[in-house]
Amino acid sequence: MRRELPRVDLQLEESFNDAEMSAGVLEGRFDLAVQRLPMRDARLATQVWWREPLTLFLPAGHPLAHPSEPAPLAALGQIPLVIWPREVSPRSYDEIIALCHGAGLVPRISAEGRSVQTLLALVAAKFGAAVLADSHRALRRIGVTPRPLADTSTTLHLVWRADDTNPLVERLRTVLTDARGRV
Repeated sequence: MRRELPRVDLQLEESFNDAEMSAGVLEGRFDLAVQRLPMRDARLATQVWWREPLTLFLPAGHPLAHPSEPAPLAALGQIPLVIWPREVSPRSYDEIIALCHGAGLVPRISAEGRSVQTLLALVAAKFGAAVLADSHRALRRIGVTPRPLADTSTTLHLVWRADDTNPLVERLRTVLTDARGRV
């Protein structure tokens, strides 16, 4: 982005709260959001930007942490889960619960956390396992072993106001889309 739009001042704000990100776009606090599960609202425009596998983050030493092949969905019934509170990210919470139900499981939730770092700390403390996007393995949390979750994926979306006519927002979306194609 810096190469393509060198005079644009990019200010990043980190959030793991999908509702907060979508609301920020609607309220004009953010021109563009990159998020997994945007709010469903006709005033928001979305574009699929990136797909990645979901990963089961397990306490190091847990029996499920050792096999090298992807974990089956049935593994979600073999360990309690640490998860986002539903009020923080209803769609993410629902996505994980739906995975469990799709596998015929009733999830056992042992703890909730409001950030990726908190969820991974709870996993390291052996509260249970977390289902997160695979890219979070780059955090390399001590005491946590990531294992791909078979036949699952999640999607990142670019999100902006549907009525936004700012040409820089459109150009930024193009730059981000083109950059994704080169990865």
